[in-house]
Formats: sequence, structure tokens, C-alpha cells
Amino acid sequence: MIRSLFKHEFMLMLKSRKNNIFIGFLFILLLAYCFIIQPNQETADSFNPNLQEQELELMAAQQEARMARGSTGFGNFTGNSIYATTEYNYRLHNKMKHAYEDGDFTRFLHLLTYSHESGFSSFFDDMAAEYAMSPFPVKDMMHLYQQTLFSYEAHLEQDEPITYPMIEQKTTVQTMQNALLSPVTYLILFAVIYFSSDIITVNRGYKTLLQGLPMPWYRQLNVKSFTSFTYTLAVLFILMLAGMGIITALNGFGFSNISVPVVKTNGNMMREDYAFIAFGDFLLKTSSLMVVLIYLFTRLSTVLSLLFKNQWIVLFIGTIVLFSQQFYYSRIKKSLFGMDVSNFPQTYFEFGNVVKGEKIFLLNLDTITYAKGITVLLITVVLIEITLFFVSKLIKKRRFYA
Repeated sequence: MIRSLFKHEFMLMLKSRKNNIFIGFLFILLLAYCFIIQPNQETADSFNPNLQEQELELMAAQQEARMARGSTGFGNFTGNSIYATTEYNYRLHNKMKHAYEDGDFTRFLHLLTYSHESGFSSFFDDMAAEYAMSPFPVKDMMHLYQQTLFSYEAHLEQDEPITYPMIEQKTTVQTMQNALLSPVTYLILFAVIYFSSDIITVNRGYKTLLQGLPMPWYRQLNVKSFTSFTYTLAVLFILMLAGMGIITALNGFGFSNISVPVVKTNGNMMREDYAFIAFGDFLLKTSSLMVVLIYLFTRLSTVLSLLFKNQWIVLFIGTIVLFSQQFYYSRIKKSLFGMDVSNFPQTYFEFGNVVKGEKIFLLNLDTITYAKGITVLLITVVLIEITLFFVSKLIKKRRFYA
């Protein structure tokens, strides 16, 4: 009976026009990203040879002017030679341009890494304007600087040929990681709410049939929830495989054993404030949080469906819960209702940022960890399970279909 009901509910979800339209929207969004947005996207690591050529020409003209007026010596106050520094910088970036044009991206990345480490780059100048309004501009720039160097070093440690998409972080592995650190996590959880919003109410048109089903009401609810949970995982997995296949064909898969830097403590964002985990560990931890959250929102939708008997109200309330953190979020706000924000489940909805330690960095709290996140979310699941059990006793089958 359970298997038959599961197959019946699963087929209903497969044939649901509402679900199929939304899946079509997600697929179009995926194709637009793979074929339009990402190929034309310039990242912080992108290299523009034309712009570099203009900068080299400007530097060459400045050097000729200094030679013409004899300004090639050391400064009286600084003790440094602007001419010598500029000449070294010119040669370094000229080598980078030639390595890029020759397609030798391993050498190009070595030179790019050295330019950042030695200060012969405009990294901080470029970032200054972007972080001008940040409450912690220096800390933010140092964090991005360290993350950039870690990314370069991780690729150079592989001792394998490096491609330009790797430098731009556009390979499959890097795209997956960046997606899990972006608002895509909210889109994933919204899909869960959307798919599960009508798992019970969709059957209210078959009152006589379902009231006579020889199965306890609470067990029916569990089967329906599990069906929605399985369906959602299947849809997300298929979309992920499709995206991976397209990006691999366009930009390559990337290094699957690459190290991922994670923030281990809230400090000044120096090297000692970071640790490293394998990409597989990052993906495993992120996936475990995601699965728990998918289950949590599926069961929450079940409770809301019993209480309101309307899929649009369920969708509306579920969406408010999903974005509830945005109502009070601030990088200087560490507590809510007198308690540490790490004790609230909505803190962990950005599950990729939790695993990577970005939440520690953003909120200046060492307590937002993967272990704490799993604990808080599992406690929340238990509370929702208890609520669902008692609500199912209060709103029985006959009352729900009345």
C-alpha cells in the first residue's frame, strides 16, 4: 500500500503542470547562465590583453619621459627609484601578456601570483572603490586577497597544465563551488517550498477516494512528504548533472582534488586564520546540510498545508521563512532576541557559506560552524516532526477533507 501510494503521488508530481513550468524555468535559467552569462562574465581574475597593452604603452611613455629629464635615480625622501620600480613592473606585466598570448597559462598564473604577492599589481586599488561602503573595508579586501592567492596556489600545486577557464574560475568544479556560495542556495530551497506547497492540498478534489484509503492519516502524510522529498532531490540532481555536462564541454571539469580554503577563526584574515579541506569534503558537508534543509522545508510545508489547506498560503509563508534572515541581517548584528544568531536555523540557509566559513567572516562570529549548523537544523527538524504529529491528530483526515 505504501509503495502504491508513493508511486501514485510521484506520478502526480511528475505530471503536475505547476511543477513542470517551474522546472522549465529553471532549465532555461541554467542554459542562459551556461551559454550567455558565464561566457561573457568578467571575473576579478579575468585578463584583458588590450587593456594591458594600453597600460604597458603608458608605462613605456612615462619611462621615456623620465629618461629625457634625467629622473632615473633614487628619491631623496623615500630612498626608492620610481624609474627602477616601474621598469621592473613593466617587464613583469609584459611577460604576463606574452604568456597569455602564447597560451602558456601555467607560466601566466605563476607571474600573476608573483605580481599579487610582490605588490606589483593593482589588486587593492581595484578593490578599494568596491569596498568603500563596507563596514570593514580592510578586512574584506584582505579576505579577498587571501582567497585569490589560495586559489592560484591550489592550481599551481597540481603540477598539471592550467587553462584560462581555471584562472577565471569557470570550470565545472569551480562553478559548483561558487554556486554553493551564492544566492543559488536560496533558489534551491525555494524550489523545495514550491514543489512541496501542494503535496496534500492537490488531493482535496478526491475526497471520497482518499477518505476511504485504508491507511492511517499520519502515515499518509509521511508518504506524501517522502514523495516530495524524493522528487525534489531527483529534479535538483538532474539539473545539476545537466549543468555539469554543459560547463565541462565548454570550460573543462577542473581539478576534483583541489583544496578549498575555509575560515577557521575570526581574525585579521591572515594565512593563520584559514584551514584547508579537500573539495570532496566541502561538497559532502554542503550536500548534507542541503539534504537536511530540503527535508526540513518539506515537512514544514506539510504542517502549513494541514493548517491552511491552501498551496499559495503555504508558498507565501514558506518563502517568508526562507528569507526571514534578511529582515534583521547586519554584519554587526550578532544576536537575536538576546541569543547568539548561531542558535537560529535561518543562519544556516546559506549552507555553502557555512561550510566555507564565510559566515564566520561576515558576522565576526566563531560559533557559526558546520557542526553547530547540523545540530541546530536537526533540532529544528525534531521540533517540526513533533508539531506535525500533534497537528495531524488535531486536524484529522475527515476534518481536512471537509
